[in-house]
Amino acid sequence: MKKIFYDAGCPFCVICMHFIKKHDPKHQYKMSSIDGKNAKMLFSGNYRFLRKRKTIVFLEGQRVWLRANAIFRVMWNLGGAWKIPGLLCYVPGFLVNPFFRLLALLVPKSRS
Repeated sequence: MKKIFYDAGCPFCVICMHFIKKHDPKHQYKMSSIDGKNAKMLFSGNYRFLRKRKTIVFLEGQRVWLRANAIFRVMWNLGGAWKIPGLLCYVPGFLVNPFFRLLALLVPKSRS
């Protein structure tokens, strides 16, 4: 099972998790808050930086996908028409993550 950790206090992150749940009929993803016990154990020491606010971390085997790349990689794995936007997971993070951060700042708390 693939694991996704997200900031439960980030409305945009929560919306992304609802999207994934809705479009994942195989239930191949396990989702957990980045503030949870599992994340604290997994992301300790040198990996503590992964527990930042307004972020999504997708663990796929030995690969770690962050923020926008994480969402696009999940879309790629969902298959079907979602593979088209999923191709953006291969765009370097410094190009796509500013848009993720902007959306995370702009989505109001009342939306989650």
